[in-house]
Amino acid sequence: MNPSRQRGLTLLEVLVALSIFALAAGALLKIVGEHGRHAGQLELRYFAQLAAQNHLANLHLQPAWPATGKRTRKVELAGYRFTLTEQVEGTDNPDIRRVTTRTTGDDGRLLSELQAFMGATP
Repeated sequence: MNPSRQRGLTLLEVLVALSIFALAAGALLKIVGEHGRHAGQLELRYFAQLAAQNHLANLHLQPAWPATGKRTRKVELAGYRFTLTEQVEGTDNPDIRRVTTRTTGDDGRLLSELQAFMGATP
């Protein structure tokens, strides 16, 4: 057989090409899986922050100041259940209070923390 007339690939070349393709496909699947996991965590944190923002907005709409102290309540948003912890503290100015809202998930992990300052309502 004349080497200059050889056509096609040898078995070794095909096996090397397949192994390179398998490694690349495995790496791609790992990246796609990580992306999906991170997207789920981002969604959870987004809704946790939205729950905290809703809570602070409701406090601003109340005619009276929230009492100082710490309160905890359960909320549900978009199918997720969160524990909202509100801590109201006085400041150096007696007409302003600081409100800290922490949102945790079912596992107790902190997902969001927001602070707002509220002035005395006339």
